[in-house]
Amino acid sequence: MNFLAHFHLAQPTDGSRVGALLGDFVRGTPESLRNQLPPEVVDGIILHRAIDRFTDSHEIFLRIKKLLSRPRRRFAGIIIDIYFDHFLAQLWSDFSKVPLQNFTAEIYDTLGRRADWLGPEVSEITRRMQDENWLGTYGTIPGLALTFRKVSQRRTFLTPLIGAEEDLTNHYQSFTTAFRSFYPEVMSFASEENPGGPLSSL
Repeated sequence: MNFLAHFHLAQPTDGSRVGALLGDFVRGTPESLRNQLPPEVVDGIILHRAIDRFTDSHEIFLRIKKLLSRPRRRFAGIIIDIYFDHFLAQLWSDFSKVPLQNFTAEIYDTLGRRADWLGPEVSEITRRMQDENWLGTYGTIPGLALTFRKVSQRRTFLTPLIGAEEDLTNHYQSFTTAFRSFYPEVMSFASEENPGGPLSSL
């Protein structure tokens, strides 16, 4: 799952949503993190990690990663996470009664309000996330192309991500079917791991 899905699967609290983001940026055991961050943020990080493990070991993920072109398969985790954010944006009303634009605005507001929990480096990332409306660009193929180009610029070895949207368009129906089957399962998993969530789907 990428940013949009992790925010959606979190509980609608500042702590859970910040943890949903920090799960991609912080390292350490829950015990060590509790010395640095509020408990509700650490719980959000733990949920993020559990969702990632669930996703990466799921038979649907293992099956559809074979649809990626061979040079990109080693980046399947990154690519399919972004694909799934695309489908979540496309099918948003199937999973949430809150309009997507309202939801993303609420997330940006939360991240701006909780810069003290994020730290300077992640706060700079969230500023760019809002300025460039990352959460609002996943729903289009050009938006995905832009996302993959940006991710590829983080490290030279990520260059094969450029153009990864082509594998999606080549197998669009297969990926759509996979997402429709998988996402309700990960929502149930998130609710079991974090009772009461994802409340943002209500």
